[in-house]
Amino acid sequence: MMERQEIVMSASIGIALSTTGYHRPEDLIRDADTAMYKAKAAGKARHAVFDRKMHEHAVAQLKLEADLRRAVARDEFVLYYQPIISLQSGSIEGFEALVRWQHPERGLVMPNEFIPIAEETGMINPLGWSVLRNACQQVKIWRESFCKYPDLMLNVNLSGRQFR
Repeated sequence: MMERQEIVMSASIGIALSTTGYHRPEDLIRDADTAMYKAKAAGKARHAVFDRKMHEHAVAQLKLEADLRRAVARDEFVLYYQPIISLQSGSIEGFEALVRWQHPERGLVMPNEFIPIAEETGMINPLGWSVLRNACQQVKIWRESFCKYPDLMLNVNLSGRQFR
């Protein structure tokens, strides 16, 4: 019951103009929906008018998502290790594992391109576990190979979504 209760609402609106030559109503709705998501990404109570760049971006994102699913299955991710240097002694205290995607067509893909998609699609969990497993294997090899560094540490960044 909402008596005497003020309710504040806002709307995000996606606009697709029918004058651009649509042949099927579902294409018009699809593009309006794409524009609505663009409006939502810009903040609350916004609107956006669909343009071809939005469609091209959506298609590219879908392809990247499909590629990402295959990449996780094929283990196409590579870890780079950035040294952590002690400011007091100048010696290496450990490393930070940095994940990169070795895409078969695009080459090296940086995390800012694939991590948000991995989080949205739920692929962040298998990706995160793979990174953690590979990083732990590497630090074990280093500790066995370099016995004088038994306390060598390795930092691994994990997504907040993986903790949930």
